[in-house]
Order: sequence, then C-alpha cells, then structure tokens
Amino acid sequence: MDNITYAYLETTNYCNLDCSFCNRTDVIGELQHMPLYKWETLLDGIKHHPIEEAKLMGMGEPMLHPHFDHICRMFKETFPKSKLIVATNCQYNIKEGLEFRKKFQECMKYIDVLYFSIDGWDESYERDRAPAKWNKLIKFLKDFETINRYDCDVVVNYVVNAYNVDDIEKVDKLRQENNLGMLRLNIAQIWDENTKMSDDLATSGYSREQLDYLKDTWGDNIMGRSKWDFEDCFWVKNGLYTTVEGDVKMCCMNTGAKPFGNLFENSIDEIRMVDSYQEVKKGCGDNKPTSHCKNCSYKELVPILEYLGV
Repeated sequence: MDNITYAYLETTNYCNLDCSFCNRTDVIGELQHMPLYKWETLLDGIKHHPIEEAKLMGMGEPMLHPHFDHICRMFKETFPKSKLIVATNCQYNIKEGLEFRKKFQECMKYIDVLYFSIDGWDESYERDRAPAKWNKLIKFLKDFETINRYDCDVVVNYVVNAYNVDDIEKVDKLRQENNLGMLRLNIAQIWDENTKMSDDLATSGYSREQLDYLKDTWGDNIMGRSKWDFEDCFWVKNGLYTTVEGDVKMCCMNTGAKPFGNLFENSIDEIRMVDSYQEVKKGCGDNKPTSHCKNCSYKELVPILEYLGV
C-alpha cells in the first residue's frame, strides 16, 4: 500500500462567507467543529504515515474553530516535520485585546504557510466572496501588522476567474504594501462532480486577450501543472481528504462524492483497501477514470494551463 504523504483535513464546516465558487451548501452536513478528543483520535489513526504536507482547511473557515490553536499544536506535535498550511478569508477581527487575536497569534507558532485568500478588488472581491466586506479585509491587514509571524510564510492566494483578471495587479500592490509573501494565482475550478467548468462562464469565459495577459504578465505566479493526466493523480496514491465528520473522500475536486469510509469507525488503511476506493485508484492508474472522476476540474484545467505555459 502506498504511503500517505499529503493530507487535507477539515476540522470545521462553519464559514462566515458564501463564495461564488464554493459548493459547501450542497455537500456539508450538520454544522460542527471537530472536538479535540476526536481530532486526537484522527491524528493517532494516521500518524504511521509519513505525511510531508498537510492543509487544515475544507468547507469551512479554519480560524472559526474555537480551539484552532490547539488543533495546530496537536498536529505539529504528531507530525513535527510536516509542512502545515492553512488558508483564511481574513473576514474577522484581530485587533489588540481580543481573545480571537490571542488564538490567531498562537496559531502562527505552528503554521508554516498561511494563505490570505484575496480574490479581486473591492466590488469584485465582495461579489465573489459575499458577504465579505473590503473594508473589513483592509482593517484585518492593518491589525496583522502587529502580529508576530514567527517563521510563518504569509502569502496571498488569488482564485482567478474571467471576471477578476484585471484586479490582479492592484491586489499584488496591496500584497507588497503589507509585506506579504508571493502572489499565488489559482485558475478557478469547480468542485461539483455534476458540473463542468465549460458550463460556467466564470471558469471558462476567458477572452484570448485575458489569457495572453495572464501568460505574459503573471506566468510565474500561476499554480498547477499542464503536463497532467489521470495516471499522474497523487490523490489516489498518496493523498488523504477528510471531512469534519471523519469521512474519507478521494480528493477536494469531488467534495460531493460518497465517502469510502469513516476514520472514527475504521482505520485509514482498511478504508483505502475497500473495493470502491481501489476501483477509483485503478481507473486513474490505467488512465481510464471511473464515473467518480468524470468531471475532474483539474483535467479540464489542463488546456488552459498549457496555453498559459505552466
């Protein structure tokens, strides 16, 4: 059995936003934060795998977990050599004196890379990340100036769609003004197995002029791989995706899929050996994907990434 080297672990499905490119309302169950005793159980159940990189995120805003500082600490105690990555929408208050700020500051001790999710400028930002407010983001960045970053690399994560291409330069200037790390551009994808990127103008309606602009001006900032096929999928070999309930799914590209099992009921190694899991793995390995992967947005993304020279 292949080792798990990459984990995508959801500890809360609470969120303060309703982003245009997120399908959380279609796939989440009852709102909940994972209790710390269950988090300990989950970590104990996967600690025999050499996880090199983990993202503590999913269908919720990670920082809304009331004990997210303990979540981060416990992960690092279990996997001290693993790179810990967290993404946040910055739509909360971290001013001096607040308990939330204390929790946020404590998290910084354990997080290796923190993504500030900033997609678009002002009106387009508020449109795609409703009900986010631009002035709330600016206030957050101002208060963040006095946060101790420790050794955490704080970067900007920008989801590019056909409607916010022109805002990239302004957000990059904002990044520089706030002494943040690199600008990561992610071409927008769709996480719904029943929807194709081509069905949505935001993810497929780029003009040739926009694509050329992205390629010529921002090529070095665009994330992803254009040389990719199903046989290259790392999720089926070395990845782990879990929900706040402990359900195991194949990847974050198909969040609505039926889980293969639950980590609080069976071991991860048992779950990865069930027939349904192995069928998806074999389909990708043979480059003959099953219905589970029929609308893989990463596969759909390949022609765009090829054009962009990624």
